[in-house]
Amino acid sequence: MSLFLKIDRNLTGRDFVVGDVHGHLQQLLTQLQEVTFDTSLDRLFFLGDLVDRGPDSEALLAMIDQQTFFSVAGNHEAMMIAGFENPETAARHRANGGEWFYMLPRAQRQHLVSQVRRWPWAIELDTGRQCIGLVHANVIGGSWPRTQLALTAIEEAWSADISLENDERMASAAEQFLWDRSLASQLYRHLLGLGNVKRTLAEYKRLFLEHLDTIDHAQPEALAPFQISGIDALYLGHNFVPRPVSVGNCYFLDTYRGEGGEQLALICVSEFSR
Repeated sequence: MSLFLKIDRNLTGRDFVVGDVHGHLQQLLTQLQEVTFDTSLDRLFFLGDLVDRGPDSEALLAMIDQQTFFSVAGNHEAMMIAGFENPETAARHRANGGEWFYMLPRAQRQHLVSQVRRWPWAIELDTGRQCIGLVHANVIGGSWPRTQLALTAIEEAWSADISLENDERMASAAEQFLWDRSLASQLYRHLLGLGNVKRTLAEYKRLFLEHLDTIDHAQPEALAPFQISGIDALYLGHNFVPRPVSVGNCYFLDTYRGEGGEQLALICVSEFSR
């Protein structure tokens, strides 16, 4: 499968996008039931990081068929792949919730890595009224066309199972698409005015919500980094926000850490209704 995947409009049902699930399958199923998700008609698009931290990483990976349940790769999937292909990097994955993976038989780990290696890193989705982009962390230079070109350039090497560490272009692309936090830094430090002080999750939640209205009053130059060219809207995970938030044409959807009162950001992006 291509690293840049184009998906046509859903003519029979609805399309949903969900932020980082991180192994919390039951929370996802509960919310899908609330919106009467129909697997014969509707589609669900994950923004990566299905694995680690929660109890059901393997079951979530098994859901992805890229027909009803789609996903782009996230940095936690990248750590899983790297930990298998280069055991010297496994400690990083283990330290970030990946211990479940190394308890599996080697054949099963190989199967999961082979599966996730076929996932795209970016999806372009026709919703009927918009063309939207889906990535885990960020795009190249604020440009969707440049993103497509960058992924096309590394397609051959990735398809040949070359590791990220052995190809400079792949490593650079992975850093941008799967790991980059510059947009979140702009959001927290500059738009919301929270500076560089390290805070607890509870403090981030409180201050984020207290300062949220500053986005509505921001000057155009402050919003410029969040206006991605060549696409109507961009949906991102990776960077925690206490609730789904739109800035420019960017939508940040990583809202769930498994704590009481939290919900996964589950957004209907299509205009079809029944």
